[in-house]
Amino acid sequence: MDHELFETLGITKLDKEKNQYIRQKTGAQNIVKEIKQYQKKWLQLVQSMDTNRLPKQAPQYKPKVATTCTEDGHKQTTKTSTTI
Repeated sequence: MDHELFETLGITKLDKEKNQYIRQKTGAQNIVKEIKQYQKKWLQLVQSMDTNRLPKQAPQYKPKVATTCTEDGHKQTTKTSTTI
């Protein structure tokens, strides 16, 4: 919280006011709630897209991997493709 804002509200950090109280006094939104709302809207938009759209395909994407042996006999996993 901004020091100037505390002064404007007549609150000091020693008052240990809850964030919810300060947001209520200032009319500020809870950023976590806002982000969750944007995420929900985005998910709804993606779900309504055609299946050939990349945002629709991305959550199901699983990269192909290959397992090879190194010279000393250890297994090594490498990605073989990054295309969707």
